[in-house]
Amino acid sequence: MISIMDRAHWGRSILSEGLPHFSTGYLIRSSVISISTLCLFLCLFGKNIVKNTKSNFELDVIYGLPLERISIFATLIISLFFIALFIVDSPSFNSLSLEDNPIEWASFLSLFICAIIFASTFLKNQYLIIIPKFTKLSVLILALGFFYISMEEISWFQRIIDFKTPVMFEANIQHEMNTHNFSTDIVENLYYFGSFLLLVALPFIRFLYPFISNNNYLKFFIARPFIAIVGSIACAYNFDMWDIIFTQIAFISSLLILLTFLKFSTHKFEKYTIVFTICIIIATQIIFLTNGERFARLWEVSEYKEFLIALAYLIYAIDVNASIRKIYYTQT
Repeated sequence: MISIMDRAHWGRSILSEGLPHFSTGYLIRSSVISISTLCLFLCLFGKNIVKNTKSNFELDVIYGLPLERISIFATLIISLFFIALFIVDSPSFNSLSLEDNPIEWASFLSLFICAIIFASTFLKNQYLIIIPKFTKLSVLILALGFFYISMEEISWFQRIIDFKTPVMFEANIQHEMNTHNFSTDIVENLYYFGSFLLLVALPFIRFLYPFISNNNYLKFFIARPFIAIVGSIACAYNFDMWDIIFTQIAFISSLLILLTFLKFSTHKFEKYTIVFTICIIIATQIIFLTNGERFARLWEVSEYKEFLIALAYLIYAIDVNASIRKIYYTQT
């Protein structure tokens, strides 16, 4: 319905980017998206949330290591630094996100380290009979996937080595050696919304349905619930893509998921952590949407979003590796 209204009333496509709109019509549109997202959320999970009396949301339970709390607080601190920099020194905020500058390299390194972690896990365990072949294959696919995404981030070192763009890549938007710029809008939305599903939605589903944690395969590759808190922070880094329906669905859904975690949290400290995260997410999104004049490029904030997504994937990779080591190495 939103897509039809976009084309009929505003003449925009479902993936149109640009300055966010706050006219009465667009505010009504956002309200419809929010209410629809809430209704879908309640239809899918409401009954389970109401009847679920066994699940408690707890942090700091990873095999004696404080990965959960460290991950959440580190991501929050980094996000707060980004917001403070944006408010106090927006030119520096903008320059840091330019190509081949720190933010892009941080994204590349985070994703590349993910590839190294999964490749190392595969190589160390490929001859361990106790680990199922499908688990090993999945680890290898993740290693290759993260390697590909990380190299795409820096156009396969083209700007560093300075080699000529191959003919088959000259047609992409940036005329560089990468595949994602052949259809930037589609790839961006798939990556951002797909990351929301993998890093926020699926960990939430794992929390609601304990059988996932009891499955010998799913418990390794569907992220544990704490990853949803880390992943949700990136959902607030929107400006030029704010009017895209998938962006607003991810933002609203992340808040609903955090509120559900809050409902099931039994420790005060964890409740405060979740409340603080919710406040940061809401404040972050408001700050970006109301200070668009500070951006040198409309898509400036997307570079920071990509880094926070890459950081969440890095935490996920570390967690998967720790889980596999804990489960299988104790059995050998």
